[in-house]
Amino acid sequence: MSPSAGLTTVFDDLIRFFVKCSDGYTYGFGSTGSIYRRDVDAFWQKVYDDSDGAIKGAEEMPKDGSVTYLGWCTNTKVKRKPIPGLSNWNDVEVVAQSLQPADWHTMKQVAGATKIANKSMLAMVGYDGSFTNEAVDFIPGTIIKTLVERNGRVISSTANAAIDAEQPLAQVGTDGEVYFANMSDTIPVFRFPGGGQVNPGGVCNEVSQVDFFEWEETALSWIDKQSVGNMSLWAVYNADSGYGGVYSYGRKRKNQPVTLNLEYALDMDELGAVVTVDGTTLVSYRDGSDFGVKASDDTTKATATYEGLDLKAPVKKPVNITPWKYAEIFMKPLPASCHVQFQYKVNKTGNWVVATQQSGSSDYNVDQGKKAIFQIGAEGEIFEPRIILTPSVNTTPEVYRVRIFFED
Repeated sequence: MSPSAGLTTVFDDLIRFFVKCSDGYTYGFGSTGSIYRRDVDAFWQKVYDDSDGAIKGAEEMPKDGSVTYLGWCTNTKVKRKPIPGLSNWNDVEVVAQSLQPADWHTMKQVAGATKIANKSMLAMVGYDGSFTNEAVDFIPGTIIKTLVERNGRVISSTANAAIDAEQPLAQVGTDGEVYFANMSDTIPVFRFPGGGQVNPGGVCNEVSQVDFFEWEETALSWIDKQSVGNMSLWAVYNADSGYGGVYSYGRKRKNQPVTLNLEYALDMDELGAVVTVDGTTLVSYRDGSDFGVKASDDTTKATATYEGLDLKAPVKKPVNITPWKYAEIFMKPLPASCHVQFQYKVNKTGNWVVATQQSGSSDYNVDQGKKAIFQIGAEGEIFEPRIILTPSVNTTPEVYRVRIFFED
């Protein structure tokens, strides 16, 4: 990922929420009250400074009469600004000032109204502009952090972050565990390899979701809604070194396998929010006292690391130890200046060992080559493979198949 334009001069706090607005801009809402705007040329500028401090939720808010607002919450207030409204932002107004003080007031537009996480309650700004402080009262002591719109209803949760992609998911705790948020399954689906956690604004769909509405002629409004997207993106921080960054989970086509992948490695003190805008992924970060936004770059590939599942030695006589002989990597013709490396571990111990070819070189870099063979020569009952693919600018090795050979 690369810094967004204006990185060194614009940001003075951590963006906690992004809002892709109907005026064509993307807005960022900061941890001390700053509001930023990104234009179609990817340039950021600071457009407002909220004197009430930290912004704890943000969302676009529709209202009857064809008026749409950009809305946000501070500790106790709900505010809004007409879109586009005044360029000097002197048209910001307070909708309500009776929110319960809380770390998060996550906002979500649901069926025309804007729902707001309000500690152990849900607040609501109606489509008619009305405000309700206690639209829903949950169990006392419950702290609502995340909201998801699902088929015209709101799903509220105490999880760190939640998203409905192909599957409804929620990140829970500080050790990276992600659960199904489908109101039935109760065990983790997966864990981010290095642990860590995600903020409420730190998850999104890789593509903008498309909505389908069902309506009957006699109905007063639409009667059902379906949202479709693809992979979920998660901005993970407080992970083990080398495992923080933006993860994807899911698949791009129905018949493909569901996978977890660290798309953009990024070890920072905190990742605030993530969003995709016209195919570009944006993630906000805090690194010590520095703040900024990084953007994905589709013109330059990064070095890829693929770690395989544990391979177990076959059943044999107890006295014998399995010798792992060599690895064969079959690939698309290798582009010029690209490299392939194979590493391994045995018996779940030690550091990764770099395998070499018969020539003694650890890098396979034969222009247009299709098959690389690496010598292993290690003994053990459990074997872990790892492949390192080094690109050249925007071309990269593409592996079709890996075979590991052994003798028992």
